[in-house]
Amino acid sequence: MSVALVVFTLAALLIAVSLAEPIAARVRLPASVLLALFGLAIGAIGLALRSGAFGPAGEDAARYTELPLDSEGFLFVFLPLLLFQSAMNTDLRQVIDDASSIFILAIVAVVASTLVVGFALAPFAAAPLVACLLLGAIVATTDPIAVIGIFREAGAPARLVRLVEGESLLNDAAAITLFAVCLELLVSGAPFDPAKTAIDALVLPLGGVLVGVVAGRGAAALIGALREDSLAPTSVSLALPYIAFVVAESGLHVSGVMAVVAAGMTLAAVGPAKAPPDVWKHLRAVWEQIDWWAASLIFVLASILAPRLLAEATARDLALLALLIAATFAARAAIVWGLMPALAKLDMAPPISRPFRWVVLWGGLRGATTLVLALAVTENDAIPADIRNFIAVLATGYVLFTLLVQGTTVRALVRATGIDRLSPVDQALRRDVFAAARARVAQAVAETAATYRMTASPPAAAETAEQAALPATIDPRERVMIALVTLARAERELVMERVRERGVSLKLVDRLLADVRRLSDRARVSGPAGYRAAYQEALAFSRTENAAQWVARRLGWNGWLARALANRFETLLLDSMAIRKLGGFVEETIRPVLGPDAGDAAADALGERAEAVSRALDALRLQYPGYAEALERRLLENAALEFEEREYDRMREEGLIGPELHRDLLVDLGRRRSKADVRPALDLGLDAATLVARLPLFEGLSPEAKRRLLAKVEPMLARPGQRLIRRGDRGDAAYFIASGAVEVALPGDRVRLGRGDVFGEIALLEDRERTADVDAIAYCSLLRLPRRAFQAFLADDKAAAAAIAAKAAERLRANEAGIAET
Repeated sequence: MSVALVVFTLAALLIAVSLAEPIAARVRLPASVLLALFGLAIGAIGLALRSGAFGPAGEDAARYTELPLDSEGFLFVFLPLLLFQSAMNTDLRQVIDDASSIFILAIVAVVASTLVVGFALAPFAAAPLVACLLLGAIVATTDPIAVIGIFREAGAPARLVRLVEGESLLNDAAAITLFAVCLELLVSGAPFDPAKTAIDALVLPLGGVLVGVVAGRGAAALIGALREDSLAPTSVSLALPYIAFVVAESGLHVSGVMAVVAAGMTLAAVGPAKAPPDVWKHLRAVWEQIDWWAASLIFVLASILAPRLLAEATARDLALLALLIAATFAARAAIVWGLMPALAKLDMAPPISRPFRWVVLWGGLRGATTLVLALAVTENDAIPADIRNFIAVLATGYVLFTLLVQGTTVRALVRATGIDRLSPVDQALRRDVFAAARARVAQAVAETAATYRMTASPPAAAETAEQAALPATIDPRERVMIALVTLARAERELVMERVRERGVSLKLVDRLLADVRRLSDRARVSGPAGYRAAYQEALAFSRTENAAQWVARRLGWNGWLARALANRFETLLLDSMAIRKLGGFVEETIRPVLGPDAGDAAADALGERAEAVSRALDALRLQYPGYAEALERRLLENAALEFEEREYDRMREEGLIGPELHRDLLVDLGRRRSKADVRPALDLGLDAATLVARLPLFEGLSPEAKRRLLAKVEPMLARPGQRLIRRGDRGDAAYFIASGAVEVALPGDRVRLGRGDVFGEIALLEDRERTADVDAIAYCSLLRLPRRAFQAFLADDKAAAAAIAAKAAERLRANEAGIAET
């Protein structure tokens, strides 16, 4: 087949599949079913033309009905694209919530189906048991294209789509692993090795996951480096599934399917933090188009193969097909109606309702993957011809049954079970949303009429009878939960807005998004208490910060600690800004839709969080008073550059400036942006000489005396919450704050001291009890001057002793006047 003919055939198929969805909507069939019928028709025509009944002209025309694409071509060209896009659309956190159910459907069900099919067919088929098991592995692969497309068209709820989507993504890996094991046994004739099979079943998928995670993170890092251009990151994402699949499958001989799935989920989790939102939006839009092309083409091309694979079918094969269908349903029913409910009763898996179970049982559709694996068997000359024909006919017949019978009836089943209807909470919420939207629309229409001086009355959106029949109330706890989850979602959008405006360091985006996810997850489970626990966990010093402080204290290296504290400073500053903006969101969106009680609860939760963030931020401001200002200046500078770029783009679109001037302006802006992207460095502390000189007690000392005094000073580090001075203890040292902040608990009052301040200095002169508790409220770098060392210094330097005595008398008179000693 010439290159020109291949290109023409692909172009013609693209035009044909472009018409599939509108035609499918008109005839009320799933688009994937219509594509399969279209492919079957082309394959049947090609088979007839190749039969010789139409002469040489027919054989020439038959070339247009097939492409020179074997099973390996299908697997390496189309499968990575389809799996990767499906994985990109999968929310990893939600998959984790249903991980046990998905694991059962994707792994346990595949093994069970393979065994049941194999042992059910073996007594009746003219094929050995291992060939029947090979067929069982082939038909165990649910097709992500067929399943996800049909379920979404049917209006299935999100959780059901997530279950079947997770199953279809992961069971390919299990089924292909079993397929490889059975194929090797069939071809080689070697005895079954349970130990080797068990090791392969663990090593191959886990190895694939490892390859995918590494590849996904590497691609995300590269996308972050290329973030200025939307085309380059998209190209990296397109290369990722192929690299992961080929390296895993051909290079390391582990599961290429799991490598692609892991790479897609990893990039979806990490990628948005690496690229600006507009770049990520462009990448996802391109992938939607690629996925649509690939899904449509592989369905048609795989269906074209079906008539050829069925060419030698017999009446006996029809009976075996019926037995195959019964066996697969029996195996799936045992899992869906037996194992999963039993595990749910033991609290080992989330419960799945009876309507969900019916749809999951009926919705295990097969498609292109099964046909491609069957094609691979027919291409293997080491397998006897009768076994190849046996597998090809039954696998193809089973695919056609699932598509033409199950695929055309699953929509009716979804409606019959009622799972496409809104939940009671959503039904009640729908009424509130409609009322709030109607009020805003009425206001907007009235303003439009006034602006254009229209005298006609604005249209009123009347409530339908169906809407009036909806439940009017929601459990107040449900409303509060929804409000807090909505707050977390709004905060995520604010984070991404900061990313777009370059107002946040890229290294912090993952941390900020993780904090927001934690807020949403905890609020969904425990309401306000969960929301509070989530932000308190985010405010606590992390293991990384504690480790950096330990390194600085034990090894004297402050670089890691400086970066950790700079990250904490920036995170708290961004949290504070987000909380202020979310206050308006509560009043404008949450309160009108969810009611005053939910609005009050959300406002209270935000207020408590604002106080906690403010306390943590104030502690850092005491440590580094100029650093907060530097971060705010950087944030404003980046926002100004973003606005400036938008203005240049607007002027270019409106024709005010030409392309040359526009390009020159952007080059200059890029240079300024590169400088603004660099976060200011954090100086951890003051030097000892400066600190000692700041204490009024030492103002009268000569430079030489100050140098001798510095030799008596001991550096120390304190962690947050560490008590430095306890009320009632004997005073034994003075403390100079090089960096950090402490809180002094006086009787009836609390005072905070920060960088450059001194506390406990009266202990240098008088042996008396401490009158206050002093606690570190941040990581502190301190200089400690022991009383004994200071007294020895005074004994050696009479002039210094006299100067200090004069200052001390002044200090004591101040204390007696009412200023409490710390």
